[in-house]
Amino acid sequence: MVYPYESGFGSVFEDARHYFSLTPTLEAHIEKIKANIERVTNIKRKKGDAHIVEELTDKLKKNTQKLEDERLARIQRLHAVCEKIIELSEGESWDETQHLSSKFLGTLMLLTPGSSGRGFARIHQRYKPLYKAVLTLRLVDKLLTHDTISHKYLSKYRKAAFRFDGDTMWREKWKSELAIPIITAAMLQDVGLQCPQAITILKGENGDLDEFRLLAEPHRKELLKLNYHYTMKYLSDGLGTPKYVGNDRSERDEFDKIQYDAHHFLLQLVKDAFISKTGLGEVIKIPQIYASFVLSTKYDYSRLSLPKGYMLIEQLSKKGALNKQLAQDFMEIVGYFPQGFGITFIPTNEHNQEKDQFECAIVIGLNPRNPAEPYCKVVTRNQNYISSGIQETIPKNRNLYFPANRKKLMRIGRERLTEIMSQLSSNFSADSIDDLIPSYWEPYDFFGFKKHQNLWAKIK
Repeated sequence: MVYPYESGFGSVFEDARHYFSLTPTLEAHIEKIKANIERVTNIKRKKGDAHIVEELTDKLKKNTQKLEDERLARIQRLHAVCEKIIELSEGESWDETQHLSSKFLGTLMLLTPGSSGRGFARIHQRYKPLYKAVLTLRLVDKLLTHDTISHKYLSKYRKAAFRFDGDTMWREKWKSELAIPIITAAMLQDVGLQCPQAITILKGENGDLDEFRLLAEPHRKELLKLNYHYTMKYLSDGLGTPKYVGNDRSERDEFDKIQYDAHHFLLQLVKDAFISKTGLGEVIKIPQIYASFVLSTKYDYSRLSLPKGYMLIEQLSKKGALNKQLAQDFMEIVGYFPQGFGITFIPTNEHNQEKDQFECAIVIGLNPRNPAEPYCKVVTRNQNYISSGIQETIPKNRNLYFPANRKKLMRIGRERLTEIMSQLSSNFSADSIDDLIPSYWEPYDFFGFKKHQNLWAKIK
C-alpha cells in the first residue's frame, strides 16, 4: 500500500512517481486547450467557430476533471493507508496504544534481515516511512501532555488524550485533524525523491547505479534542493485537500475550513523540517534521524550500532541543535534499544544469583523506566529457543551489550561457549571463538517461524 517492490499495483509512492512523470503532460495538454479556446474566441468569428469552441470546452472539462479525479484518488489511497496505520498502532487505552505501537515497530524491525541479508537497504528504504509515522504519532501524544512546542494548531488538540476515555468525538477529531496530517508528513517527508531528476541522480541515466552509494557533495546538494521543491509541490498540488461530498452548505464550509487548517499545518510541518525556522519540523525530524539509524541504508549498517540512534538524539539535544524537551520526550519513548532488537543477557537462578551462561531476548516494549533497561520477551532457555518465555525488564548489569558484563562470562570454558553458540547459530564456526560472548544477537531467523511470532502475547 505504501512502497511495494513491484510497480503497477497502486501505492502511495507509485502515485507520487506518476504525478511527477505523467501529470505534467496532462497539465500541459490542458493549457494548450485553454490557449486554443482563447485563440478561437479572439479571432474574427466564422461559420463553424462556435462548434469548435464547444468541442474544445468539452475537452477542457474532461481533462480538467481527469486531473481532479487523479488528485482525489491519491488522497483516498493515502487516507486508506493512514487509517490502516492507526488501526494497527492505536488502541482503546494509552497502554494498549503503546503495546500495539511497539508491536508495529518491532515487527518491521524483525522482518528485516539486517546486514546479513542481501538487499537489506531496499527493504529498509521501504519500511522507513511506516516506522517514522508511528514514532511521530507517539511523540506528538507525549508533547501534547505538556505542550512541548507552543503552536497554535497543536494547542487545539491538548485534550486529544480524551480519546482514551471513550470520547468518540475526540477520537474522530484526533484522527482526521491531527493523526492523518502527522502520518502524511512523516511518510511523505522525502517524497520529492520520486521525481525523475532525483531518480536520475540516484540511479544514473541508465538506471544502473547503486542508489544507496555515497554521493558526491554537488549531487547531495542538488538532491536536497530537488527533494524540498518536489516534496512541497506534491503535498500542495499533487494532494491538496479532500473534496466535500454532500449538499449542506454550512457543513461544506466547516469541512473546507477544517481541511484547509489541517493541510496548512501539514505543509508547515514538512517545510520546517527542511529549513528549521520555528522548531515545529523537529516533530518529524527527530523520528527521521532515529529511523535513519535503525533502518539505515548505508553499506556498513550493523545492528550493533542501533543504540547510537538514541545517543545521537541525546548529543544533538545537548548541543542545542534539537529542542531539548522534545528530544527528551522522544528518548523516553524509545530507550537505548529499538523494538525488535536482540538482547543477550546473563540469567539468574532461583536465588537471584547470576548463572555462568547467557540467554537471548527481544525488545518488545516502549517507554522503559530506565533507557538502558529494555522490556523484553525471553526467547531461549538453556540456549534453546522457546515460545513460552516470560516478559521482563533486563537490568543493565546483566545486559551483555555493555562490555563490563561480558567480562563476567569470560570464566566460562572455551569448549562450553562453542557448544552454546553452535546451538544458537547454524552458521557458527570455531573461527568465531573470540566473539563467543555476543553483545547482541540477530532474531530475524527466529521470527521467521510462525510459532515464534507471539512475542507480545502475555503467557498465562
